[in-house]
Amino acid sequence: MKIGIEVQRLFRKKKYGIETSSLQLIKKMQELNTHHQFVIFARDDSDRACISESNAFRIRTVAGQFFMDFEQFFLPIATRAEGVDLLHCTGNTTPYFSPAPIVQTLHDIIFMDPIPRNDSWYQRMGNHYRRKIVPLVSPRSKVIITVSNYEKERIVSRLRVDEKKVEVVYNGINEQHFQVGHDPTKRRLVRERYKLPDRFILFLGNTSGRKNPLGVIEAYLMYAASCERPLPLVTPGLTQKFISHALRKLNAPHDPCLFVTPGYINDEDLSEVYRLSNVFLFPSLSEGFGMPVIEAMACGTPVITSKISCMPEIAGDAALMVDPLSPPSIADGLLRVLNNVDFRLEKIQEGLLNARRFSWTKTAEQVLSIYERVLHPASAQQEERIRRKSTFEPTYYLFNRFRS
Repeated sequence: MKIGIEVQRLFRKKKYGIETSSLQLIKKMQELNTHHQFVIFARDDSDRACISESNAFRIRTVAGQFFMDFEQFFLPIATRAEGVDLLHCTGNTTPYFSPAPIVQTLHDIIFMDPIPRNDSWYQRMGNHYRRKIVPLVSPRSKVIITVSNYEKERIVSRLRVDEKKVEVVYNGINEQHFQVGHDPTKRRLVRERYKLPDRFILFLGNTSGRKNPLGVIEAYLMYAASCERPLPLVTPGLTQKFISHALRKLNAPHDPCLFVTPGYINDEDLSEVYRLSNVFLFPSLSEGFGMPVIEAMACGTPVITSKISCMPEIAGDAALMVDPLSPPSIADGLLRVLNNVDFRLEKIQEGLLNARRFSWTKTAEQVLSIYERVLHPASAQQEERIRRKSTFEPTYYLFNRFRS
């Protein structure tokens, strides 16, 4: 069988959650022993070297200037031309008219929530598009994959799809990349490349309201006011202009020494940035999975995250949970992790253990199993009947023994 995997912006240089997770999934699938042929559908861009073709995996670039024309027009044409038997769309949305059955990865439905006013025009446009198209296309998918039980409940409730159609498959982690390690040369180069201070707090959120940047800045000011020598806040996703505007709202002075804005962190450097940081701060208001939480844990960095959304499911007891809507709660969390050595070491060890729960190999095996069920529904039904029979027979046997 021929399987198409769509990752629209796989080849862009600056990759984010959807692209990085899909890239790792495809790489692990290339390592699995499968008789299927695969076609990867993506827009052409500068980072074609991020993945290699093989006998079983081909790359087909698809036209389109925007995500809408790529997805709704050019992708179905390419899918038909390739003659794929199944199309896996990895970026939340799918074509309305598809020549092949669809498996849809719906990472989250955050776009169905109220759109924050401070989101960029691009973020707002994407949210409006998804609000319109996802409720139309999701019921047409054969299977919807999502990344947490928390998000499954939201999908079933908000989109009114059959819960049997929604499968939870956790994201994995690149164990070779995100791990405890100490390479003095790389550490020095990364510190110099991004002009990082010797000790710092790391916040990876961006300007989107759901990432809680304003709450983080207010909480950081509370933390800094209670310290003689506060650690700087490193914020790759924010700009000095954004921070300055936020500080004016809070009637606070702008001290550039306290806020470091290195810009986008290359994926190959991200693990070292985690390791260099003294604490990773992730008090997001809403996430489908929260990949940075387990990445930081795997690198041996203590994590502070939210006690809402999917974070308790993903982080377990290995992170310090705070109320993301309460800047004092976030500030207290920073003080506790940074000032209590025993507590800090405890969270580091718990984080390392928690990160082991997540594996891209396991993820790839689960996704491949879903493909098989869609491609061969009769075989899947037969396997389910055998499973149910094997579960029922011991009970039936005991019941008859009891009667006799």
